[in-house]
Amino acid sequence: MKFIIIFFLFFNTYLYSQSAGRFIYDYKLIQDSTKKNDISRKIMYLDISDNGSIFYDNQEYINDSILAASNEILSKRSDKVLKKYPDYSIHLISELQNNYYKISDERLQKWKIVNEKSFILNYEVQKAEIKFGGRTWIAWFTNQIPIPDGPYKFHGLPGLIIRIEDLTKSHIFELVAIENKYYQRKFNFKNAISIDYNKYKILNKEYKENPLKNLLGVEITSTQDGLNNNEFKKKMLQYKKNQILRNNNILEIDLLK
Repeated sequence: MKFIIIFFLFFNTYLYSQSAGRFIYDYKLIQDSTKKNDISRKIMYLDISDNGSIFYDNQEYINDSILAASNEILSKRSDKVLKKYPDYSIHLISELQNNYYKISDERLQKWKIVNEKSFILNYEVQKAEIKFGGRTWIAWFTNQIPIPDGPYKFHGLPGLIIRIEDLTKSHIFELVAIENKYYQRKFNFKNAISIDYNKYKILNKEYKENPLKNLLGVEITSTQDGLNNNEFKKKMLQYKKNQILRNNNILEIDLLK
């Protein structure tokens, strides 16, 4: 799917005098490493408050606004990253096998700041490198926005990350706009199951080995297209396996090992 998003951007030097704001990133990704010309795009929000930040897909923001207006149930499908200040503790909110998890991630992010500077948009930026999630990443940050945060789980540099990409250029985040005034989302993660990152890796491995685990013991009498229990599960298993094969280039690629 191809689409064009037009922003009315303002990129005069942004002197960030308060801690709250919405930072909007263009996210380009290649989900299937065998189809490198098939590039998807998402617009991601990094909403920063005094106490922390949350990173999420703006499509969920749009969908949830529509659902909320019609009193429908809000979506919980897309991943989100929570950071709590000032210690920058990290939690990934993710759905797996129809369960909703809040995954703590205590891995240290060890940056190497490089003595190389450039300009992206109107910001003077400096280069930094990190190995994280099975990939090597190149980041450009600016101390003109003195917030040690960034897209996804990335943080810890002496300024906001304006752009970050892995060496294969499979995942690229770049700042495209900043909003000072915006509707602040209120998420409720009380029902999420709290686990650590190691447990999450185990669950991912179990899912790939047995993607129909959640259907064990469930009998399907018939479906709308007339499939019986065995036919339905066979069709569903093939669908899940194809889905796993296509999604072979995830951001934290070490989860596939």
